[in-house]
Amino acid sequence: MSNIFKLKLSALGHPNPESFNCEDEKEYRSVVLWLEDQKIRHYKIEEREGLRNIDSNNWQEAYDIYQKDLVSPVVNGTLNEQLNWLLSYAVRLEFADNVTKYKEVKLDQPKQAVPNVVSSNPLDNLNFDSPAFKAGVERVCTLAGVGPHPDPKFRLAALAKILKTTPHPDPAKTDAILINQPIDVLNLLFIQDIRELQTKINEALVAVQTITADPRTDTKLGKVGR
Repeated sequence: MSNIFKLKLSALGHPNPESFNCEDEKEYRSVVLWLEDQKIRHYKIEEREGLRNIDSNNWQEAYDIYQKDLVSPVVNGTLNEQLNWLLSYAVRLEFADNVTKYKEVKLDQPKQAVPNVVSSNPLDNLNFDSPAFKAGVERVCTLAGVGPHPDPKFRLAALAKILKTTPHPDPAKTDAILINQPIDVLNLLFIQDIRELQTKINEALVAVQTITADPRTDTKLGKVGR
């Protein structure tokens, strides 16, 4: 509760808000008198004598009457509740007297610390303006038949839509592809012939090893058996 008192006293311009101790009876009474003299001004100056005698035994009686005269909703509450209401009431009066002044006040929003999040997704670190990215998009879009566009991200989005409907798009039928297709076929046939030749050589080696491994074989005689 004391922190609330200090904040409100600071807002009202009290000379010593930080050192105020609500548990000190004399300080409590002094703040009540200061509020009436400087902010609330419900009584005429000559009517504030009961609140001004902060060392008098009759001060509490004068304070109770003061609370009732202000129509305080916590007239039967604790001293701290009564003081809190007095401070809030004084703040409302201060604002009402200086509406234009306080409306022009701009609060500085505290800067919130932004967490440094390190992403493990390599796509988050892509530089969409780099030549390498643009060249890669160009190659992939050419294979998928995606038309040209100045923005590579736009072409990449179009490619994503195509892949959703046609997971394996046919490559574009360019002249270069039509010329290279027969060469690719000949290369495959040549590889097939090489594999068949390798297979026959392997079979011949196996046959020779089988003969030389026979214990009846006498290589000096050039015949099998005794």
